[in-house]
Amino acid sequence: MANYNVSVTQSIELQPADIGAGVSTTYIIDNPLLGSSYFVLETVPNSNGAYDSSSPKNCEGTYTLGSGLSGLVRSNFKVGVVVAPGGGNLTFVPTNAITAATLRLRGTGANNS
Repeated sequence: MANYNVSVTQSIELQPADIGAGVSTTYIIDNPLLGSSYFVLETVPNSNGAYDSSSPKNCEGTYTLGSGLSGLVRSNFKVGVVVAPGGGNLTFVPTNAITAATLRLRGTGANNS
């Protein structure tokens, strides 16, 4: 089990360590903004910016949203959550082993939609 502190105001960063299949990982997401924002886990796309049969299915697994999070949207390659002001915790248990260099963490800033 690992915990990582992240923020909705961060730029794109790589996952700081590998995650084993079935290993629980919790992202402690800070949102210092006055409005809600988004946080995304995303498989690093191929050189053409897309996913194909050789892309790792990094986001396949189970998710538990802590208080302060809602609106989970997911695929095998990308998952996003809405983060209320103050933040919340996202727990992820991947189906597949994840190599750190193939998963990005991305805060998207203010929700202007």
